[in-house]
Amino acid sequence: MQLRIVDDIVQTIGIIHGLCRVIARQDSDLSKQMKRAINSLGLNSGEGLSARGGNRTVRLESAMASGREVIFGLRIAGAAGYLDSERVAREVDTLDRIVATLYKLAYRPR
Repeated sequence: MQLRIVDDIVQTIGIIHGLCRVIARQDSDLSKQMKRAINSLGLNSGEGLSARGGNRTVRLESAMASGREVIFGLRIAGAAGYLDSERVAREVDTLDRIVATLYKLAYRPR
């Protein structure tokens, strides 16, 4: 069984990479950091969702931290005028939902 969140994460990674191309025109450092963080969210989620025990929680916590980093990157890009505020709000909401879902999966009773 595949969790729907996996597809949501992959789709969001593609969207953020596209936004990073826009951001890179104005701020290549912010774009690079956001790409590293969104890739970390995806890779750590994948590892955490397939792991058992304590390693699962550690990987999902790392994925959540990376997701929060991307959220702040988007907010910074919006504040700097690199991205439209509505687009920022939409992607922040999506990432916030992903982080919340990963939290539930990391700490659900077993």
